[in-house]
Formats: sequence, structure tokens, C-alpha cells
Amino acid sequence: MVKNLLDYFNEVKNIYEKTKSKKHLFFRGHSDGAKYCLQPTVFRDSIYNEKEVLLDFKQYAPTHNINYDFVDERDKVLADMQHYKLPTRLLDWTLAPLNALYFSCCHNNHSDNIKDGEVIVLNPWSYWLSVVRDKTPAEIHHIHIIARSLLSGGWDFERINKYIKKRYEYSDLEEEDIKHPFAYIASYTNDRILHQRGCFTIHGKNDDAIEKMPLMMDHITRIPIEGKSKKQILEELNCLYVNEYSIYPDFEGMQKMIKDTGSLFNVQYFNR
Repeated sequence: MVKNLLDYFNEVKNIYEKTKSKKHLFFRGHSDGAKYCLQPTVFRDSIYNEKEVLLDFKQYAPTHNINYDFVDERDKVLADMQHYKLPTRLLDWTLAPLNALYFSCCHNNHSDNIKDGEVIVLNPWSYWLSVVRDKTPAEIHHIHIIARSLLSGGWDFERINKYIKKRYEYSDLEEEDIKHPFAYIASYTNDRILHQRGCFTIHGKNDDAIEKMPLMMDHITRIPIEGKSKKQILEELNCLYVNEYSIYPDFEGMQKMIKDTGSLFNVQYFNR
């Protein structure tokens, strides 16, 4: 159980040594580790119709200077929808382990009933090898991303396959290829994704929580964060200037930082 920043550093270091990964892993923090499941919002709540949400966003996107091609650039469309907190088939991850630790501590850290947090660590590189059947085409990585992205518009596999054949001249895509989630580094389309070192998993045809997918869980490690130590950990992170304003480099982040510490430059968090 992680109780301070040094504990967390040792846990992350051990995971890198165990996985022998030469590339950065993906990290995701939750403030209530016992309750939260790894399932995108659009599938977690039955009130959402994914296609309708996408069409609503498309209708008003030009008024917000968002002018993507909603087919060819569907992956960027979904990333921006996620940025604006709309329900999508994406899950946010980060390449920065300290950012994930912040997210695991930033909620219910002042209440009397503080929940233990959790940081989930995904090795996307070993997972990529297990989920990508045909590794030869140069554009196979983006084929997997865009094929899953097109599911958001209600496209069936036959239509997606025709599109992939035409755009990439690739004829070997199989329906099983887009069943599981796919991990990828985000295009940095806005400041938040850049500052948070954002990356994603995008769900495929299987809309279950990742916990129900043994193929993916084989590449995941969990780090428990002690609830009663959250405030101390946030202050330790703030000493390294990992805080509300570094995570959210805008007026929303400024407001959160001032609410919790009284200033953009104070180290200690209020007792609330």
C-alpha cells in the first residue's frame, strides 16, 4: 500500500524492472480503487446512445472551431469529445506516473470517509503484440485505431472493412481483430492532452469492462494508494509542482488550485 511519494516511486520502478519495458508504460489513477471499473463512460451508463452523442457533437462542432473530417479523422474527433467530457468509447491514460498518482488522490481526500485510491499500469507494448494479428503493414497501428473509432458511428464490420480496404488498400482485417480495446498515444490536439501526457485505450466491439477481458488484464498491474495518506501525497506532489494547475493549465485548473491551497504558489493543502 503506497503511503508516500517514495513508496510510489519504488512501486513504479519495480514494475519497469519486472516488465523489462524499454518504453514508457501507461498509467491511470482512480480515487476509489475498490469501486471504479475500467469501462468507457458511453458503455457504463445505459442512458447514452453513442451514435446520437457523436451526431450532436458533429452538429455543433463548427461553432467551436472544430472542423475535422468526421470519418477520416474520427480518432481525433473522439479525442476532442473526451477532452470536453462527452461520453465516448475512450479511456484516458497518461505516460506520466505522477499525473496518475495525482488523479488517484485528488478526490475525497478531505472527507471523513477517505477511500483508498489506485493507479493502474498498462504495458501497451506487450499488449500490442498480443492483440495485433498481422504486424506487417506499415499503417496497421492506425488501421486498428480508426476501425474501432468508426464503431462509434454505428458502422458494422462490413462497412468498416470496405472503408479500410479503400483507404489503406488492406484486405486482411477480420472482425476478431477489432474485438478488444486498443492502446495508443494521443494526438496532442489541445493543451490538456499535452500537459497530461495523454494516451488512450479505445474499446472495440466488446463493450465490457477491461476487468472482464483476460487478454488485456495479463498486461495490467495495480498499485493501491492509502486513502488517509492522500493529502500528504498531494502536498509531496505539489513540491514537484504536480498539481491542479499543472494538470489543468487553464482557468479551471487555476480555480481548483486556489480552492485547495489558497494560491498557485502555496505548497500545503487546506484541511477540509
